[in-house]
Amino acid sequence: MSLLAGAFLAGLAVLAVPLWLHRLNERAPPEGSVSSLMLMREAEEPKRTRRSLAHRLLLALRLALLAALTFAFAQPVLLSVAADAGSDAGRQRLIVLDASLSMRRAWPDALAQAEALREAGDRLATIGDRLTMIDDLDAASPGWSRLDFAGLFGRIEAGLAALPEPLGGWEIHLISDFQASAVPPRFNALIEGLSRPAVLHPVGAGQDNWALAAGELGNGRIEATLTSFAAAERWLAVALRRGGSEVQRASVAVVEAGAHATVSFDAPPAERAAVAWELRIEAGDALPEDDVLHIVQAPLGATTVAVVAPNADPDAVRFLVAALEANGIAAPIRVAEGDPWPRADAAIVLDPGGLAGPLQRRVERYLDGGGGALLIAGPRTERAGSLWSDPVAVVDDGAARRVLVADTGHALAGEGWGEVTVSRWLAAGPEAAFGTVPAVLTVASESGGEAPLLTERRVGKGRLVMLLTALDRDWSTLVLRPAFVGLVGNAVDYLAANVPLAARAGEPVAIAAASAQIFDAAGERVLGLGETATGRRLVRVAAPGFYTVRAPGREAMMAVNVDVQESDLTPLSAAELQRWQAAAQRAAPAAALAPEDGAEPSAFTPLARWLLGLAALLLVAEALAANIGQLRWRDLRPAS
Repeated sequence: MSLLAGAFLAGLAVLAVPLWLHRLNERAPPEGSVSSLMLMREAEEPKRTRRSLAHRLLLALRLALLAALTFAFAQPVLLSVAADAGSDAGRQRLIVLDASLSMRRAWPDALAQAEALREAGDRLATIGDRLTMIDDLDAASPGWSRLDFAGLFGRIEAGLAALPEPLGGWEIHLISDFQASAVPPRFNALIEGLSRPAVLHPVGAGQDNWALAAGELGNGRIEATLTSFAAAERWLAVALRRGGSEVQRASVAVVEAGAHATVSFDAPPAERAAVAWELRIEAGDALPEDDVLHIVQAPLGATTVAVVAPNADPDAVRFLVAALEANGIAAPIRVAEGDPWPRADAAIVLDPGGLAGPLQRRVERYLDGGGGALLIAGPRTERAGSLWSDPVAVVDDGAARRVLVADTGHALAGEGWGEVTVSRWLAAGPEAAFGTVPAVLTVASESGGEAPLLTERRVGKGRLVMLLTALDRDWSTLVLRPAFVGLVGNAVDYLAANVPLAARAGEPVAIAAASAQIFDAAGERVLGLGETATGRRLVRVAAPGFYTVRAPGREAMMAVNVDVQESDLTPLSAAELQRWQAAAQRAAPAAALAPEDGAEPSAFTPLARWLLGLAALLLVAEALAANIGQLRWRDLRPAS
């Protein structure tokens, strides 16, 4: 027998507590001196034998109960040599192949490893963005998505739940390149949800790689960012292509691992239709699939935005217009008092504290009809003490507060909020309608809680998004950070129900249209919203490329690229991999793991469940013994 968690035996020290308590109850009766025994009446000495035995029985039961619990937490197991290496009491193995993008260069090794492990009765599966059962290794192939190791075994367990449970349970064998970039910051997330034995089989090795990490289009330029995952500097040629033909070419030096380089090309102004641009590097590296980047240039006038900003701060207006231009909206429609309401896909109301009654009612009618608007607070809203008929008060304690993302799945969550700080914002009063609406963004308050910063609420058939800080450097650093441009672009797309211009392979994409279909470059339908099971209008596009999204009354183009985190082929160190394997064994100690070469196959028989059962019986016995000891024998005699 051996103990898997022997440190828990230190808990045996608690056995001293009942010993001490029982010792207090066994004090001898006090003795005293008397002058004479002549006046004392003779009496028999009380019999204490029965009482003493009851105390000792209770002591023994309580000591046994504590000892059983302590040994159960120490997880004792009986180690026995199996008579047959293949018997394993009906246990069945599930061989899971990592089918993420990075495994493309190690796929032959993964297939060979799986073939060597496979025995009669074993099941096969691949895992990328989801677990997929396969019947044969010939049917397996690596995908384009990223594999995150956080909660990996929980996803595998969920897939096993749909299969009949073998007599001896399942044993998981994971074949992967074990990228260091896929490991979560919290180590425990690697084994969350694991209740079965698991064995890790590493394949592949770290190799030099370069990738097109990102691309931006604006102000007549196309900029691409190259990232190096190699140790040495190298010059790379970058080609800009349109419609299958090369348009421009440039060279750039990419230095050591983790460094970035930017290359820029001239781009013509937007046209009436969307334009598909393709950037390609000629690296000849380990993973050519990440050497291509797709960018969609939105068509001219694709989205119209109405800006309502009467008497707003001119600097705030300039910040807003610049952000709209950076998102391809060069001519927002300014709406002033007395102007007719334009046909707009979305509206932005800046500092609504200065709105006159008629103009506010026109915005309300626009929202009631199903439109979407972004409200941004400001000094006039502060002085008015209300935001869209809701009472508000400014919070300003002179300290810069962090911005937190409360709803990571919301389309307005965006990125880069860790760089933004807020020193002044508007807080909703207790009777404010939006005070109870879940926030998309929050700001850390002085008390340690969180206050809403970006919220959304329904107004009629429309959506109203409210930013509770001003476009003012005295209020926050928002206008100085890239997160502001992203927020404005995301808000316009979200409120106008636009199809996103970019997505990542294998990740969910939010489509705001009530119904839509997605077609690849050849015109073949690859996905419809009716095929999603979430009911949240989320779709997944498996492979990179250009796709056409068709929704009622509109058609748009979407560029899908691979996740650059898959481009870092650096594997986990041998020490970290061994730590993960040891943690997986501790998480499921009840089953036999594969023996080392030359060692006899062995099996573990856990004793913890039996010890817990014994502890339950001892608890019942202790309760009965304690209560019976309190009864008087004459109370048990039958009435005459």
